[in-house]
Amino acid sequence: MLDVSEVICMIRFFLLIATIWGVVSPTLPILVLAGSDVQWVELNKQTTGYYKQQDFIKGAAAARAALQVARKEAASHPEHLIISLNNLAMMQTHLGGFAEAEQLNKEALGVVQKYFGMTDPKAMVSWNNLGLIYYFAKKYDDAEHCFREALYIAEQHYGKQAREIIAPLKRLASFYKKVGWQQKEAAVTARMTALTAAISRKKK
Repeated sequence: MLDVSEVICMIRFFLLIATIWGVVSPTLPILVLAGSDVQWVELNKQTTGYYKQQDFIKGAAAARAALQVARKEAASHPEHLIISLNNLAMMQTHLGGFAEAEQLNKEALGVVQKYFGMTDPKAMVSWNNLGLIYYFAKKYDDAEHCFREALYIAEQHYGKQAREIIAPLKRLASFYKKVGWQQKEAAVTARMTALTAAISRKKK
């Protein structure tokens, strides 16, 4: 079983990769501030603050409180519920609560499907979070499925030649590198390189 320090190290690895790429994308397992409900916004602000401070225990408490508010207003603000479920799931992942994190992410996917459809980009965060959880559990086939689902959604929403595809491709390539699946890593990297070159040519 992975200890908490290893979990945090791996999450930082994936987030560091994203930072190096210079990509800000809804596919990343990040915390998001959104919405108009004052109580929820304040609790969500606290959640993001604790996350940035790496105080995951207090962050989980704030995220859980925000989730309680979000559940009450789900019909009018389903995006709040999705964000709060993903936020608490990420906190629990940092704390080693993988079982709860898995269920929270699956619930978030259910909410996305109900209100927005499963090809909506809002589902990408949950798929990526699930991918991390399965990676930590060494369920590599399940993790690959999740990362590929996030890529599929990006392709359906933005198009297979869009620059927004680069982030999920890089995440998938990084996953393949970490688990030692060299042929798959090479194939994804080749596609990513070709797409990056094509986008660069369009700018000229």
